[in-house]
Amino acid sequence: MQTDENRADILTRKQSAAFIGVCQNTFDKLDIPRTKVRRRVFYKREVLLLWIDQQTEKSRGRKK
Repeated sequence: MQTDENRADILTRKQSAAFIGVCQNTFDKLDIPRTKVRRRVFYKREVLLLWIDQQTEKSRGRKK
């Protein structure tokens, strides 16, 4: 059985966009791993955090 705590780790597209601070249209353009269950799409909070960390690493390597 899934608890409320476990459900908080699984986000919808709208929740995920808000979590990383972008609008839903921008979010759709990002290459973020997702989980599909039939026609529904979900994002894991830990995957979003990892994706953010990976983007941060990429930006450190850029030269100005």
